[in-house]
Order: sequence, then C-alpha cells, then structure tokens
Amino acid sequence: MFASPASTSLDELVQLRALAGALGRRRIASRAPLTGAAVSRRLGRGLDFAETRVYQPGDDVRLIDWRVTARSGRAHTKLFVEERERPVLLVVDARAEMRFATRGMYKSVMAARLAAVLGWSAVAARDRVGGFVLTDDWHAEARPRSGRRGLMDLFRSIVQGQRRAPAPERGQLGDSLARLRHVAQPGSTVVVLSDFAGFDETSRTALGGLLHSLELLAVQVSDPLERTLPEPGRYELVAAEGDRIGRSTLAVGGEAQRESHAVRFAERRADVVGFFAGGGHRHIDVSTADPLRDAAARVLVRAPGGGG
Repeated sequence: MFASPASTSLDELVQLRALAGALGRRRIASRAPLTGAAVSRRLGRGLDFAETRVYQPGDDVRLIDWRVTARSGRAHTKLFVEERERPVLLVVDARAEMRFATRGMYKSVMAARLAAVLGWSAVAARDRVGGFVLTDDWHAEARPRSGRRGLMDLFRSIVQGQRRAPAPERGQLGDSLARLRHVAQPGSTVVVLSDFAGFDETSRTALGGLLHSLELLAVQVSDPLERTLPEPGRYELVAAEGDRIGRSTLAVGGEAQRESHAVRFAERRADVVGFFAGGGHRHIDVSTADPLRDAAARVLVRAPGGGG
C-alpha cells in the first residue's frame, strides 16, 4: 500500500483521506469541554443524534422514536446535540529516535500516517485541525483551522521535518511540549504521537498544567525490538541517513539480558501510562508492525449514528 517504510509524501498523506472514510464516522474521543455553543438538550432536526429518552410532555411528537417505543411499550423521544467545532492538535514526533523500525515502518512514519488518518477524521467531524512537528533541532506549528487548511499545513510540515538530517544533539521532548501552553486553547483535544523517549520531569511539568483544561491522548509508538529482544545471537542493523547507509551489530546474550531489556521498556511505558491516567486521559499503544487501519481504529471512537 505504501511506497516506503522510511518516509511519506504529501500525496500519500492526502490520499489517506480514503482510509479515514473507510473507518466510518468516528471521532477522537474527548472528555474536555468544547469551545463554541454548549450541548443542546433541546429537540430539533439537522443536529447530531445523541440518544433516546422517555417521552416528556412538551416534546416534539415528530421526533418520537417509534422503534424503541414499540420495543419498550413506552413512548421515547430522540435527543440531539448541536454540532460544534473543537480544536484538534496533532503532535508528531520526528526526532532521531523515531526514525527506526525492524518491522513495518519507521516509528516517525507510523506517527505521520496515523496523524493523517486522525486529521481527516477530525475534518469530517467539522473540527478545526492543526498541530506540531518536532525534530531534534527544529519544530513547525500549524494553527488549528477549519476545513482542510490546517491539516494541509501540518502535512507540509511533516514532509519538511522528515527531510531534515538528525541533529548531533538530541532534542528534549519536554521543551517541545512546553509550546502547547501557548497554542492549545481550553477544550482542545491534543494527540501526542511519539515513542516518549526522554519523557522526564520537564515533560511532566510542560503537560501538567494542561491536564485539567485539555483532552490529552498519548499514542505511544514502539517497535517490536524495543519491547522484546530476539533469541541470543548477533544481528546486523542497517540505518539510512540521507545518502549514507550505516551498519551496526546488535549482540543479544542470554536470557538475563532479554529480561532486563523487557523490564526497562515496561518501566518506561508504565511511567507514561501512569502520568496520563493520573489526569484521567487516554494512552494507546501502537506498534510499527500494526496495520495502519487497526491502529487508527483503536484511537478513534464511533460517533453517534456512525457507520463502518
């Protein structure tokens, strides 16, 4: 389906609109207050269906749910909520640590393609979409905009970011996340697509003040090798950096090394999970070997009346 496991293109990110459509009517789950008009408990037409409840005097008889009424033996009325725009920010990590995979696609490419599917789903839900792209020595910001304008700005930033050579010094995740405080409005949904390498006290501080005003979703991207080492032996690793091909050797010893490796990964993951869960926010694991559709379906929830 994809031309390369190590990079993506603007055309490819645009074409992923079809995958978002194939998933049906879905949205990124949000429990944060939304900007715009408040939820409407009134009845009406041309609104998003929310639920049914027992008929109350004064309800519009044209909106009686006859199927539920026949099934339950009591009159029920359909309730609707007004559609509202909410800002959605997609934070795409393209630091050097993300340019790695032993199966599937690079972590950075999974993050980019998944951001594209989520972005197109948000556009279909009439949300305002924007985001950030982070590298070790550079970042780009796309302000949330209605329609596809903000999403296209983000796509161009993704392509620009992946063309940058890795910096000699690794960038700090916390410094990049701190920029969210100046852009994310209360009620925004922020999805961070990253391996969360270097998720330290600076990162916690950067996000800590946003826990109660935003819906934060951590999508932690990892490669199978990061979770579990292969059987003991020597393995050749190949890395492409621009026009150069680098080669190195991974030596895997006995079972103690494999167990220690798995424990370290589990501890790093638990640290991220605990932080987001402590604030009532979601955490989702994604592997570089996952089919993109499956990964996107785990992040998105079915909207009322949605298909797929």
